Formats: sequence, C-alpha cells, structure tokens
Amino acid sequence: MNLTAKISREWRDRMIIVLLMLLGSSAWFFYDGAVAYPKYNIKADAYAELQRVYQADETLLKEKWKALAIENHWDPEDVPKKRKDEAQQFRWGSGLLIISVAFLLWMLREMHRIILADDEKFIGITRAVIPFNALREIRFDSVFGVDKRRWDKKGIAVVFYKTEKGVRASALIDEYKYAGSERILERCEAIIEEKKARKATESAEQDSK
Repeated sequence: MNLTAKISREWRDRMIIVLLMLLGSSAWFFYDGAVAYPKYNIKADAYAELQRVYQADETLLKEKWKALAIENHWDPEDVPKKRKDEAQQFRWGSGLLIISVAFLLWMLREMHRIILADDEKFIGITRAVIPFNALREIRFDSVFGVDKRRWDKKGIAVVFYKTEKGVRASALIDEYKYAGSERILERCEAIIEEKKARKATESAEQDSK
C-alpha cells in the first residue's frame, strides 16, 4: 500500500472560517476603540459638563441635553452615563490579533503536513494537546488494537501499538483532517485480525498435541 493523505478541504475551510472570525473580532474591537467609543465619549463629556452646570435642576438639565442632542444630531433618549474605556478595546483587539497570527502560523504548519503509508509503516498523529501533536512513524506489525468510538461521528480512531522498546503507545488516525487515512485504519484492522487468527491457530495446535 502506498498512500499520501493531505489536509482535507473540509478541515481547511473550517479553519479559514475560524481565522476570519478571530480577525473580524479583533477588527471590531479596534473599530470601537478608534471610532465608536471616541464618538460616544464626545457625548459623554458634553453630558458630564451639563451635569456639572445644572446639577441642581434636573428638569433644566434634561431640557439642555435634549437641545444639545438635537443640535448635534444625537439621540436625545441615549443619555451617556459615563465614558467608555477606549484603551481596553485596543487591548482586546491586540490580544485577539496576536491569537489570530498564532492560529494562522499553526494552520499553515498543519496544511503542509502529509500522512504517508506503505506496506510496512505509516504516519500516526501523537495524542498530545493541539498544537503540540507531532507525527510519528509506526510499523503496521506493531499495532495490537484500535478504538473506533469517534470514527463514525468525527472520523478519528485511536491506534494502539508497541514501540521498538516494547512500550505500549497510542496515536491517532484522523480521516476528517487527512483525507484518505481510512485506508490506514483498514490496514491496521487487517493486521489485528491476522494476529488473532494466527494466535487462534497456534492455540489450537498446542491443544491438539
């Protein structure tokens, strides 16, 4: 078996949507800090000045605010109680921008990864936390079990194998992310069945002696 599985279009498109949402949220915070909040704070400062002058007369304060709002094409019903924090919006925008850049770099790294397989070995994905999961070469004859509980819904299976030192380990086969990986899972299952059949034959032969 010779297989080269690359990033699926579905995974790529979903990651692009996530990236656009992060960038859009960052841009929204920057817009608030640079445009929306300064406009609002002009009204807030104007209302605060009216409060300072007419604080003893609530009725006159309302009349003066209504006149000022109409003059400046503001909504008289939208009475600004206090200034909004422009700097906070820039902090949130900057934080999301940094996250967006980190996410983009991770996405580009993932899109350049490929899953290879031949008759003897295949590439599995380590079960470390994203984005620290790495690719690992695994021999088919070292596989002794699979967990397919997430296969039908998510296209993810866990393969259990033994390392060269005989240590039990596990890796992921991700059909959703790497289109074509299903053939690797089929090969692993075939290997396991072969081992079971061979073990059953050996056990029967020993019983017959």
